[in-house]
Amino acid sequence: MKFFIASSFVETILQAASACPDKEICGLLIGKANSVTEIRPMENKAAHPERFFEMEEADLIRSHREARERGLKVIGHYHSHPSGNCRPSHWDAALAHDGQYWLIAASNKIEGWYAGKNGVVEGIFHPCRLVVE
Repeated sequence: MKFFIASSFVETILQAASACPDKEICGLLIGKANSVTEIRPMENKAAHPERFFEMEEADLIRSHREARERGLKVIGHYHSHPSGNCRPSHWDAALAHDGQYWLIAASNKIEGWYAGKNGVVEGIFHPCRLVVE
């Protein structure tokens, strides 16, 4: 499965992760189908941001609405793993919904994942080939 994203978005995510090495950064992937047209950084509101990410519900609702108003949708999430591992965790799997894309940044690299039935990681995640444009 291919996932298209601009190099500037990848660089922004990696820079944000490098700037906060001790906590997870997070945000939304907005676009159409399997192509990101914008990223929206979000504040990590988790009680333990060094291990988890959580976004404010009101910000999520507003982001979904604004995307719809422009003919787009939230197609997934991105976040970092301070542990240095780009592989989705069982906590990520608990949050994942079928049809979402996930980008995970760690150790100055980024990997793409698609949430769907019978995934090879945590039973839900399938690896994606990132096409950086």
